[in-house]
Amino acid sequence: MGLFGKNGRAKSKQSTTTLIADGCFITGELRLETDIQVDGEVQGKIQAEKTLIISPSGHLVGDGYAKLVIVNGRVEGALHAEAVEILRHGAVSGTIFTDDLSIERGGKFNGETLPYAVDGDNAPSHESISESIDEQDGDNRD
Repeated sequence: MGLFGKNGRAKSKQSTTTLIADGCFITGELRLETDIQVDGEVQGKIQAEKTLIISPSGHLVGDGYAKLVIVNGRVEGALHAEAVEILRHGAVSGTIFTDDLSIERGGKFNGETLPYAVDGDNAPSHESISESIDEQDGDNRD
């Protein structure tokens, strides 16, 4: 077993949030079983099982998938969620796939909205995210 194998991980019952700090720049695909808050910049795809938060200093260029997406920074791309909230400092340019969209006074949205389909092409299965993460853990074993 490798140092970072799945068997060596202790499962936490507490909720955790992954933070991409202000000043960090990440390119690629992130898949998480927890919440994520973006204070820095991500170019690519974020798939979170729970909540995706883009803070006032945060910037996402790409696609975001989560049960809930809260935007108080900038998003350029597509958002796929059961609910999307654009707060007063938030700006989204692109397509939002949701059935529950709220835009606070001062929030900006330039694009189109389409229905959120849990089993459709525009929404990932949350089970598939977990399975994919578990499969990748298996690849890291020695």
